[in-house]
Amino acid sequence: MSRIKGVDKFVVEREKETALHLKPGVFPLGRQSEWAAQNRTLTFALHPLTAGVAVSVAGKVPRENISKDIKVYAPDERVYFCKTVAVSDARLPFANDTHAVFLAMQSIMGQDAEEVGVEGLLRMSALYREAMLQQVRMLQDGEQQQQKESEFVETEVEIFQSMHAIWHLLEIIYLTTNLPGLNTSVVPYYMEWLNFNFPAPLAEDGQRIADSARDADALNKNTELWPYLKKLALRGHMTTLANMLEQVAPAQDLSAPSARWARELARVSREMPLGTSDETTGSFNARWRRWSNETHDIATAIGSLFSDEKDDPPLRSLFRIAEILRGEVDVISEEGELWQDVLGAILLYSEPTAQADRLPTLAQVVLEQFQTDEFTQLDRALVALINHDLAEFLVYSNQIDNWLSAHTSDIMDHLGILEEWRSVFAVDPRAHFLHLLGEKYLSHQDLWHVGLDYFGQSKTLTGMSLVEESIVRMPLESDRKAQKMLDVCAKYGLSTAIDRIHRQLGRQKWQRGRLGAAIGHFARVGDRNAIGQICDQLWAEYLKSGKLTYGPIIDGVMAGGRLRHDRLQFLTQYRDFHESYKAGDFIAAGRLLLAILVDETAPLHAIPDLLVDAIPLLEGDSLVFSADDTFELMRCAEALTQSPLVKKSIDTAAADQMLPWSEESPATTRQDELGIFNVACARNLARSFVVL
Repeated sequence: MSRIKGVDKFVVEREKETALHLKPGVFPLGRQSEWAAQNRTLTFALHPLTAGVAVSVAGKVPRENISKDIKVYAPDERVYFCKTVAVSDARLPFANDTHAVFLAMQSIMGQDAEEVGVEGLLRMSALYREAMLQQVRMLQDGEQQQQKESEFVETEVEIFQSMHAIWHLLEIIYLTTNLPGLNTSVVPYYMEWLNFNFPAPLAEDGQRIADSARDADALNKNTELWPYLKKLALRGHMTTLANMLEQVAPAQDLSAPSARWARELARVSREMPLGTSDETTGSFNARWRRWSNETHDIATAIGSLFSDEKDDPPLRSLFRIAEILRGEVDVISEEGELWQDVLGAILLYSEPTAQADRLPTLAQVVLEQFQTDEFTQLDRALVALINHDLAEFLVYSNQIDNWLSAHTSDIMDHLGILEEWRSVFAVDPRAHFLHLLGEKYLSHQDLWHVGLDYFGQSKTLTGMSLVEESIVRMPLESDRKAQKMLDVCAKYGLSTAIDRIHRQLGRQKWQRGRLGAAIGHFARVGDRNAIGQICDQLWAEYLKSGKLTYGPIIDGVMAGGRLRHDRLQFLTQYRDFHESYKAGDFIAAGRLLLAILVDETAPLHAIPDLLVDAIPLLEGDSLVFSADDTFELMRCAEALTQSPLVKKSIDTAAADQMLPWSEESPATTRQDELGIFNVACARNLARSFVVL
């Protein structure tokens, strides 16, 4: 394939169009023309990250430019909020299960890809296939329980069956037949794939044919018998074919030659050689040639019995079966309904030891017998896979489902077969398809983290940018979601995103009054300014209410001793001072109050209140502060009065509440309080000198 052709096919590929429906609709059904004639149209806005859509009514031209007779209806003033469904909830188990397998594959391949090898990838591939089959079973069981057919379920089942057929064949071509030490012939694996993914003839049909016949004569008269036997031959169901031929052979209305050759074909069907792992290729080929020659002789002998005068339909059917067994391509092509049938029969009866690299040549011969322009996307994807045309294959896989193209490109990349095709694509194919799937999952409320992993695991700068830009714009709807978001950021080393989320969470908790949680989030990002503001808020609430209630908040954020902040230390010490004072331990209370002032942990605006708190201790019956302590208190007061900001506050502000220690004390101005403080200090100095 040329570079230009590959790029064109990749670039022009488009997503499927989606229809948007409102239930109930904005206007009555069948009255769209009338509604539109009244200068109305619909506008909508898509949420950039979620599946939300806002739909509203708008005018085609401004209202001032049209007649005032146009009526305005109440629904015109509404905005309709709805959700587009990119991923059905029915896919949730499948998406989560395969996401786990995907992450496990990236992990083990990232550790030691050579040690994992084909065997490890094959085990992972089997898990993917099991998830697909489980999804099909779940959909079918749900439909049976509802006892009604659903177009959605039918479509989903068809998609998953197609995905399984493609994945299974990819597994055979690139994994199973490349396992070391095993028979590398693709034939038995292809026939297993064919009969599993395209089940025909159905076992139920054979059982119905057998149950309808009381004896051989009735069986021979069943018009479905001989077409069914030819299908058995095409699919290689040799045991069932032999059994049914033996059942029909004794029929009285069957001619003697037909009865004889029915038994002969039953015998050779049972004797068809099957390869074993311990048998050499030469030994198997020798057995196969003997068997093939015998079927050729039987077909020749049956063909020689035909005469124009006498028609023997059973004998002609036996001849067609013999021709199929001998590998006659023309007969196989005529009898095969699907190109997969024809390819399987040619492999089985003409080239039983063919390897996977033989498939493209044989497929080309087969496809010449079919109208390829009528092929489905599944057919085209399978043909491209067989031909090793990975560019075509990925495009058709993506048209079937984004999940398929994302995971097939991923496993091909691990196998190393995608590398030579990267130059064909305009962008990295693995990253491109992983990003498409990630965008699809990102809009689902329960799969957003899965979508982020598909971005991140693309191992590209674009993918990491998508993770970061997406996650910082997600709404923080719950603490659980926020923690998941932080885990994703930590996983991919997005320190900037972690900071932004913690800041957003801190502001959110702050607004909701959860101050302890807010401090915790701000502390994680080192936002000392925000922590200081919250501490100031706690202090202001204390001054306003006179009740010290912030103790549990401080204890919670200080637990473990990892958080260090002057304001938090101040609030903790002040709480301890408050408790010591209430307990009557004035000496301890004085030491704590002095430590707060000397260590300068308190904000400047709180110092006047602390000095006022010292007054009862200075005026108490017992001596709490020594002379040195008193001088230190006076130094703090002097420094306070020299501060321009505090000086202005002292001059203009008045106390709003009573002193904390006396409920009967009248409110006074700051200037008066400081005056009282100075007098109390002078008296305490006098007492301390007398004691000395």
